[in-house]
Amino acid sequence: MITIFHHLDREQADLFSLVLQSAGIGNRVVRSSEGFLIQVPDESAGPARDAVLRYQRENPALDEKAPPRSSFSASRHLSGAAVALLLLCIHLAVSTSAAPQDYLIVFGADARPILNGELFRCVTALLLHADAAHLAGNMAGIVVFGTAVCGIAGPGLGWLAILGCGALGNFLNAVVHETGHLSVGASTAVFGAVGLLCALQAVYAVRTGRGWRQVLLALGGGLGLLAFLGTGIRSDIGAHLFGFLAGILMGGAYGLWVQRPLGRYAQVLCGAIAVFATLWSWLRGAMP
Repeated sequence: MITIFHHLDREQADLFSLVLQSAGIGNRVVRSSEGFLIQVPDESAGPARDAVLRYQRENPALDEKAPPRSSFSASRHLSGAAVALLLLCIHLAVSTSAAPQDYLIVFGADARPILNGELFRCVTALLLHADAAHLAGNMAGIVVFGTAVCGIAGPGLGWLAILGCGALGNFLNAVVHETGHLSVGASTAVFGAVGLLCALQAVYAVRTGRGWRQVLLALGGGLGLLAFLGTGIRSDIGAHLFGFLAGILMGGAYGLWVQRPLGRYAQVLCGAIAVFATLWSWLRGAMP
């Protein structure tokens, strides 16, 4: 047997296998560390490739109707719940401590210290929340939008990108305010995830020839969510907006440059970077 297609997701592998079966070519689908692959008898390699290429030419819209999705279906759902649970645990630990306000002062996204070099605050502020209602909304947003991003990019790269959007959003918000502004909450990262999703849908709308109307609908939907969910009385509108814009930039870059989701080892590396950046930021803030 020879492998003719690599790095497929489950849906693609099943579809290609069905196409080959319809052409009378025996094949088998094998799961690997980087997705799924299809194997056929050595003598059938050429006809098998021709059959799939012919199908793709005849069904171009079906071939690229959606962004390529990661094969980590179970882990992405568990990771969303795990990150939400982490936020809950941190909030309980902070709120029941002897001096909860001290955490906001030391780890919150305070504009002046950030601009004076305390960049760790851009990350640590994402894990702090003002009250239970603030926390609950962000936990729900992380599960819904974070899971969706990880479904496309994979859990490692997905959470690294969401963390990066949140940190960049907090930094840009500090640049705008310069002083006298303190921000906390994962909502900056949540709207970063919304921006990522909107940008990915917009890029793939252009690639599949669905026109600029679909692009505007994708971006307009994201702005609508920003206006509906991110502009409450106690909301930090600037942080939400900059997180969303950071997501648009990162999502656009991913959609343009990444043709397939990263494999398992690359996902693990990205996840490790996200964990290391978070831990380092907390340790850096705790240093006298």
